[in-house]
Amino acid sequence: MKALALDLDGTVLNHAGEFPPQLVTTLQQLHDTGIKIIIATGRSKQMIHQKVPAEVPIDGYVAASGMTVYSKDALLSSTAFSKEQIHFVLDQVRQHKIYYEITTANQGGPYTYKKDMEYSMEDLTATADPTVLDYEQIGTERTLKSDFQWIDEDDISLDDIIKFYFFSNNKEKMDNWHQYLIKHFTTSKGFQVYQTSNHNSEIMVYGTNKATGLEILTKEMNISLEDIHAFGDSMNDISMFEVAGKSTALKNGHDSIKALADDITEFTCDENGLHHYLQKHYL
Repeated sequence: MKALALDLDGTVLNHAGEFPPQLVTTLQQLHDTGIKIIIATGRSKQMIHQKVPAEVPIDGYVAASGMTVYSKDALLSSTAFSKEQIHFVLDQVRQHKIYYEITTANQGGPYTYKKDMEYSMEDLTATADPTVLDYEQIGTERTLKSDFQWIDEDDISLDDIIKFYFFSNNKEKMDNWHQYLIKHFTTSKGFQVYQTSNHNSEIMVYGTNKATGLEILTKEMNISLEDIHAFGDSMNDISMFEVAGKSTALKNGHDSIKALADDITEFTCDENGLHHYLQKHYL
């Protein structure tokens, strides 16, 4: 394999959202052998840099599940929602009073409009059940303390919005919202719906995903998709598993991604599973 395509949350990062120090060294060693490192995640590039240590050698990014693609720091591709789609999303979340976060290509995020703060607090401050992940609790605490996230509607450009993320501590409410998204945010309207935990959902532009991002990036790198070894744990990794030469699911991954994978790590992301796998199979 000539390159690794690495999901972040639940794959590289543990469930507390931490990047294991041992993995930094492992990736440096792999990179020194000539293997390229690609980050393929639902996070924006700005949010990636908040989580990935600067010492990690990164050759490319498939960010926001393929909405933006970079070769090192050079932007290769960017896809954004139309204004019509954005207004449709905001109308629906306000009718259903669902907490949301906006990600943008150039300004990063997350952002939420101040006018929606009051009802958003219901989702953020409801008693969390045991299925809320550590990184979700950390994100909620960050949001509740943030002066940066809550913005006026003219603070960001509608031409720059690449992702909507939804969260609630109330699992039943999120289950109902996710089913509503599947029914009404259809591919014919240009939406792609994902869910990466029991308490979240997210939407991107249909036809843009981690696979399309890898296709763009591999052409730039002059390598084949067959040369890619993809690692992931959830449904937004399915597209890249389908096109990569080899795919490995984390032990903690969803059953759907495990069923598609060529193999499964011996350890979970909380047990430094990716580090142990790479040491065993590559070093």
